Amino acid sequence: MKKLTILILLAFALTLFGQNGIETFNPSYKIPSLFGNSSLLNPNKLKMNHSVFFLGGVSSNQQSFYESTYTNHLQYNFNPKLKLNVDLNFVNFGTASFDNNWNIEGNNDNSTQVLPNFSLDYRPTENSRITIQFNQYDRNRYFWDWDH
Repeated sequence: MKKLTILILLAFALTLFGQNGIETFNPSYKIPSLFGNSSLLNPNKLKMNHSVFFLGGVSSNQQSFYESTYTNHLQYNFNPKLKLNVDLNFVNFGTASFDNNWNIEGNNDNSTQVLPNFSLDYRPTENSRITIQFNQYDRNRYFWDWDH
């Protein structure tokens, strides 16, 4: 047992000291534009972020629900006064039943949807703003029929 412990500690120490010589790779994500830097379609003006959201709950009548959402947030700056925001939401949701022993069984209502949102934001001056926005959601997703 002592030999195994010493071997594990030695392997851990070698791993820590060995990482000092590893160089990190930081690639540049600048994409050369086919249309030039002043073009309306310059990919270097694009920013992308991601988010993940999980939700779940149970009720006293032995029903439960779950939802997971992955969102890809895209922002394109046409110029300092005009930007486009796009959110692509990949949503998975459904319900489940459980008994007193917490044996969980799905209700065969698992569903997946893509719900896009976008906004176009224009600021002609510092004190004025014009926004065109489209948001989509499934309101039925939040009101499940608990009487399966």
